[in-house]
Amino acid sequence: MKKKFFLFILIFFCINSITIGQFNIPKQPKKIYPVQDYAKILSKEQINKINKKLILYSKTTSTEILVTIIQDLHKEDPNLLANKWGEKWKIGNIYKNNGIVILLSINDKKISIQNGYGIEPYMTDFVTMKIIKKIKPILKNHLYYKAIDCSIEEIFKILKNKYHNTHNKNKKIFSVWFYIMSFIFVLFFIFLYKNRIIDSSFLNTLFIINFLFKNNNNNWENNNWENNNWENNNWENNNWENEDNFDGFGEGGNFGGGGSSSNW
Repeated sequence: MKKKFFLFILIFFCINSITIGQFNIPKQPKKIYPVQDYAKILSKEQINKINKKLILYSKTTSTEILVTIIQDLHKEDPNLLANKWGEKWKIGNIYKNNGIVILLSINDKKISIQNGYGIEPYMTDFVTMKIIKKIKPILKNHLYYKAIDCSIEEIFKILKNKYHNTHNKNKKIFSVWFYIMSFIFVLFFIFLYKNRIIDSSFLNTLFIINFLFKNNNNNWENNNWENNNWENNNWENNNWENEDNFDGFGEGGNFGGGGSSSNW
């Protein structure tokens, strides 16, 4: 009887030891939005505000910041969990590894900020701990939205001018080359016209075509995301593109760049 009892106790502790530290990270959604509130502590309006801010930031800098809010860690290490979450969902740019995960566990009263490899030179463990210390008083007052927003603003300040969206750079390069080639194109045909190789009607047609292309190019440039003044923190006044133009986070970034965690 005693042997059976001890065997039962042994099996119980074995099962318990297996379940400790086992938090099942959700499957990667088809479209990953910046805020993942599994604890349901933020209002819809608050989630939309943070989403808009972080989507605009990612479009401007290519840096992806994921905010995950859970109810319980299930005895999982917050740093390890945030790191694994960012790795599993591939947060950040595949070439820059510039993803960041902000993880909050409500019941455990713990927060962790973990970085991709590319963020490590700027967001050191010391820096992330400074951010956490700054928002801890806010978290203690259960002002979760304010705490998240404050931590995001601090990250923006630290990473200011560190990353830029190469897609926007390509637009600028294309624009410069467009004007150069257009200018050369016009000069060439003026030369031909002066040497009576082509007539005036053909030259007028070329000028009209150039004018139309120039206008289209100007319209395209006006839609450039870099025209949004995100560095001035005037987020609410910026126009956010339609949801259909947002492909979601998870471009292929890798994690392991360090970070910090703490209780509040």
